[in-house]
Amino acid sequence: MALENAEVLSELKERYTTIVEQLNELSNTRVKIQGAIDVLQQIEDSKEEEAQAATKSEVVVDEGSSVDGEPSDGTDSIDSDS
Repeated sequence: MALENAEVLSELKERYTTIVEQLNELSNTRVKIQGAIDVLQQIEDSKEEEAQAATKSEVVVDEGSSVDGEPSDGTDSIDSDS
């Protein structure tokens, strides 16, 4: 019971069409997943940048609390002349 060329050809064309449709669906899924990855990566990167900026601003505020780098003892150089 040999298969006829016409039957084999018909089956191959059907399989080809099915495979092309599956590949297109997979390609669309890949593009969507890549887009989601890109968006989430950008969100994570911006969070890290905000955290670094907040850390830098805290350091600047802490350093700026004493103008001359010495703790304030409540006396000024002007008061010592009196």
